[in-house]
Amino acid sequence: MSAVAPSVSETTFSSWIETLKPEKLEDRVLTLLAPSKFHREFVEEHFVTGLEAVAQETTGEPMRVRVRVQGGGEIPRQRNLRFVPPSPTPEAPSSNGHGVSVTEAAIESNLNPRYRFENFVEGDCNSFARAACLAISDLSRPTLWNPLLIYGGTGLGKTHLLQAIGNRVLSVRRNDGIRVRYVSSERFTQDFIQSVRLQQGSDFTDKYRNVDLLLVDDIQFFATKERTQTEFFHAFNTLHQSGRRIVMTSDRPVHELAGFDERLISRFDSGLVTNVNPPTYETRLAILQDRAKFEKFPLPLDVADLLSTHITSNVRELEGAFAALVAHCQFGRVPPTIELAQRVIQEKTGKRTGRPPVELIQATVSEYFRISQDALRGKTRKQEIAYARMVAMYLMTELTEHSLKAIGGFFGGRDHSTVIHARDTIADLRKDDDVKTVAALNDLERRLSLGPLMRTSM
Repeated sequence: MSAVAPSVSETTFSSWIETLKPEKLEDRVLTLLAPSKFHREFVEEHFVTGLEAVAQETTGEPMRVRVRVQGGGEIPRQRNLRFVPPSPTPEAPSSNGHGVSVTEAAIESNLNPRYRFENFVEGDCNSFARAACLAISDLSRPTLWNPLLIYGGTGLGKTHLLQAIGNRVLSVRRNDGIRVRYVSSERFTQDFIQSVRLQQGSDFTDKYRNVDLLLVDDIQFFATKERTQTEFFHAFNTLHQSGRRIVMTSDRPVHELAGFDERLISRFDSGLVTNVNPPTYETRLAILQDRAKFEKFPLPLDVADLLSTHITSNVRELEGAFAALVAHCQFGRVPPTIELAQRVIQEKTGKRTGRPPVELIQATVSEYFRISQDALRGKTRKQEIAYARMVAMYLMTELTEHSLKAIGGFFGGRDHSTVIHARDTIADLRKDDDVKTVAALNDLERRLSLGPLMRTSM
């Protein structure tokens, strides 16, 4: 394969050629193994002719190259393109001691078996919440953290953790007849209304009070629903007083839950309350690499870096960007490139096109602070130059589509952590209304928006 390297870019070689594995050479036919059907089709369309030429040059005989998918197929894709990595291979379905298989128990519990601790990407933003969820899922040990409430913004993994608890319990305690119930607050409300309308109160009570573990998603939607809150209060008390466990999620901390009975607020606050934060750059990058590995999708590091840098709000948006990238590659039969990633970012975030080039930003910042561009890009740590450099890095993260790694490269090969520090420092100064920083950024952004011709004519 190395003989092909000089004729293609390094990224193309590592993404598409290096990943092929020779299987056999028979009757002048070289069979190569590709990791996925998409990979095979792309290689057949773009590289087979070149591979055959290299094979002929190497062997001195006419050669044909055949590409097939390793294992004869590829991992089935999730229908909703959420790209959750596979959980560890499960044991053969077994009974839980009551004639119900683990899979059937999960369905009865309303759990999605894809949500497991094993495929939850851990980072500084969620490590404590994950540890708390793991602890409460061990029903064999007493816990002080009952109830457990996890709060945080949309798309940060709360539902994943909540259902992972249930799936872990069903897996470990499969033979104990353990009853687990996962429900959204909306579903709980609908079930309650239906039980009143059909006079099936005992069925409702059995469903939510006779369980060993109750998992309730998005409790903020109980707000102002007085009768639903009363019913949930009684279910909560029944479970809690008998030592059974309750885990809940919310989009806000307990003290910000408006429209709730004080009795419920007090009970929510009586256990452990923890939060999940937006993923850090490192966590976002790990999530993308994890999804790409599961999909057997050749995701170049620079493309993953770019997506991780600019899709920052939550995991769901990041997964959506990855799904869009895969779709563009599959439907357009093109490889994942920086240009394609930029297009996806623009589609997802609405960031404007026609961004100022790096050279213009460096020149404008140097002119504003009256320092040379060499000093701006250099190693000096003089306070005024270091500050100007941080401003320039901040502007590049805001006004260009370059990755953190690439931006660091424009300043003497600094790494992405230096760029993150610069970006966050200047962003905090701006947020705190630092006079010097606000004035500099406003002026620089105005100059950069005018473009080089109008700026120099002022």
